[in-house]
Formats: sequence, C-alpha cells, structure tokens
Amino acid sequence: MNSGEKINWPVEELIPQRDPFVFIDGVTRFNDTQVETTFEIKTGSPFVNGTKFEEAGLIENMAQSAAALEGCNAKKKSNAVKIGFIGSVKQLEIFNCPNVGDVLETQVTIVNNAMGVNIAEGVVKCDDIVLAKCVLNIFLKED
Repeated sequence: MNSGEKINWPVEELIPQRDPFVFIDGVTRFNDTQVETTFEIKTGSPFVNGTKFEEAGLIENMAQSAAALEGCNAKKKSNAVKIGFIGSVKQLEIFNCPNVGDVLETQVTIVNNAMGVNIAEGVVKCDDIVLAKCVLNIFLKED
C-alpha cells in the first residue's frame, strides 16, 4: 500500500474479538478498501502448537484484518462498527506456518461488495515472505 491513513484507535475498538482470541496487534495503515496489520505470535496463544502458529490462526488473522478495515472506515465516519461473519474461504494457499516470536504483516483488500457481502483478498507475510493467501467472503450484519 503506497498511501493510507495511520490510526491511533485500539484494536478492541475495531474488531469484535477479545483476548485471548485477538490475532492482530494493530493497524499500520488503511484506506477505504485496503488495510495493513501486524501481529506478533506469542507463546500460549490459541492456534500455537509447540512453536508453530497453525493454519487456522493465519486464516483468522486475515479475517480479523478485514474486520479491522471495516472498523477503521466506520470510526473515520463516526459510525458504529459492524460485525462481520466469514461466509467462505476460497483459493486458500498456505505456504508455511510461522513460529512463536515472528511478526506477521497482513494486507487485506476489498475487491468487491455486493448486497452486504465483502469479497476480500488477504495475504500474510513474515519478513517479506508470503506465508498464506486467500479470498474471504464476509457477510456484514446490518443494524
């Protein structure tokens, strides 16, 4: 992402998940359709098996990053943050599982929105190496 806004909102104001089931530490940049997040994998976190962060955690990291984008856009407009639900995960490719202590850098881009469903492409990297990517269909709960 070449441009975008930096934020100061706590993650808890952007996504509905709560500790210990939070898999983003913060938003580093966002615009209307794209977000970048970071997450340091910690010992004892859900989805950590031994020293590895499991595949389900990578998917949840991308989903929470998508939720953070919606949260950022809502906060920017002083609107309530909507809750989203993963409808499907498509074109999932997992190349490697990261280790405890690694910092994930995740980018999610909304590529389409139709009838309250966001179609988002997610990519998780660590040290500029792609670990996972997928397409998420996310249903947004209406008020």
